[in-house]
Amino acid sequence: MQKSTILIIVLILIIIVFVVKTLYDAGEFKTITSYSNYSCKPVASIAGPEDIVIDYSTGVAYISSDDRRAFARGQNINGAIFSYNTKTKALSKMKSDFPFEFHPHGIDFIAIQKDKLLLYVVNHRSDGHFIEKFLIKGNNLKYIKSIEDQNLMFSPNDCALVAEDIFYVTNDHGNKSSLGKALEEYLQLANSYVLFYDGKNFEIKAEGIKYANGVTLSPDRSKLFVASPVGKCIKAYTIKKGYNLTFLYDIQCNTGVDNISFDRQGALWAGCHPKLLTFVKHSKNEQAIAPSEIIKITFTDDGYKKETELLDDGKLIQSSTVAVRYNSSLLIGSVFDNHILDCSSK
Repeated sequence: MQKSTILIIVLILIIIVFVVKTLYDAGEFKTITSYSNYSCKPVASIAGPEDIVIDYSTGVAYISSDDRRAFARGQNINGAIFSYNTKTKALSKMKSDFPFEFHPHGIDFIAIQKDKLLLYVVNHRSDGHFIEKFLIKGNNLKYIKSIEDQNLMFSPNDCALVAEDIFYVTNDHGNKSSLGKALEEYLQLANSYVLFYDGKNFEIKAEGIKYANGVTLSPDRSKLFVASPVGKCIKAYTIKKGYNLTFLYDIQCNTGVDNISFDRQGALWAGCHPKLLTFVKHSKNEQAIAPSEIIKITFTDDGYKKETELLDDGKLIQSSTVAVRYNSSLLIGSVFDNHILDCSSK
C-alpha cells in the first residue's frame, strides 16, 4: 500500500473520530425521555423569552424578549421587557422611552432603595453591543444610559450586578468574525471571558472559558458562577480584593448550561440544552425540535449535588435557557419559543 493511500486513510479516520467526538460531546447520542417534578402551564405570548430575573420582595418577574429569527431574517423588530406577577399571573409588556434599537439578551436588576429598582439589559444593536440601564417605575422602564466597550465587550451575553453601575458581564466569544466564532464553538475552544465594569472601565477578570454564557453571584456575594454550555459545566470563582476572580472548581453538568440563578434557599438553577447541535439546528430551522432540560444544584459540605428537575423532548418548551424558582413556582424561558412555562411542584 502506497504511503499516500495510508495517509488518506489515516486522515479519514481522524475526521471520523473528530465527528463522532463532536456529536458525543454535544449530547447528540442522548435519549430524551420526558420527565418532570412539576406541573407546567404555558404563559403566552412572549417572543424568545431568553432570560428571566425575579424581584423576590414582590414576586414580579422581568423577562427579556426578542424575536431572534425575525432579526436573523433582516426584520428589525424591537424586542421588549415583560413583567409577570407570579401571584396574580398577570403578564404585561413594559412601556419604555428607550430611543434606540432594542434586542435584549441577558438581564439583571438591583434594588438600590425601596423605590429605586434598576434593570440592566444586554442589548445587541446594529451600531454595537451595549448594557442598557433602566429605572423601573411600575410597569414603565425609564432609560438612563448605555454602557459600552466595543473593543472588549463585542459579544456580551449576560450580566451580574454587584452595585449600581458595577457588574460582571460575560463575553461569549473571543473572536469577532463569524468564522472565528464558529471555530470556537465546533472545536470547543476556550477563548471567551468574563469582564468587570467598575463604573468607568472594563477589565477582563477570568479567561479560558468555553462559551461564557449565564453569570450570577452567590447569595452571600462572595463567589461568581459562570455557565459554559460548550464545556457542559458551571465554573465557580471566588471574588477577591479588587473584584478579581480566583477559579475554584467546575460543576460538571453533562448538558449545555445556559442561564443560571440562585433561589432563596441557596440552590442554583439552570436552563439547559441537552443536545447542543440539535439546538443549533433549531436556531436555523424552527421545524427542528430542540429538547429542554432544567437542573438544580444544591451545595453540601462535601461539594454539590446535581439533579434534573425537568427533561422535555420539546413538546412543553424548546431550547430552554433559564429557570427561576420563587416559592412554589418555577418559571422557565426559552431562546426561540413564544411562551414561558409557569410550573408548580407536583
